[in-house]
Amino acid sequence: MKFSEFKTGPARSVFAGLGNDWAAILGEAYSFEELRREVITHNDRDVGRFVAAVRRYAGKCSSGEFRLLLAVCALTDFGHVADELVGGRAWQDITRGCDLRFRAAIAACVEAAP
Repeated sequence: MKFSEFKTGPARSVFAGLGNDWAAILGEAYSFEELRREVITHNDRDVGRFVAAVRRYAGKCSSGEFRLLLAVCALTDFGHVADELVGGRAWQDITRGCDLRFRAAIAACVEAAP
């Protein structure tokens, strides 16, 4: 999946669920690498904005969005947060409950992850 498809597909709803700032970051990014850099920068290590948004949204999103959220965490170098959310089992049944669009977006995150 090309980044342009990723950011206009299911990832759009996930980043919107994280909040307007995160949706804007996705909208302005031109590659998976830039998205990763911007998320890390805007997370602000001392504040943890992205991590807080992920934890908040994880309890509200659909099952497909949740699985993609875990993959986005891995993509953006926050795989430890994904593991924390599911008790160390982030990759167990990662695509359960996901349609083909979500599966493609999850695969794109895995492929582009550091």
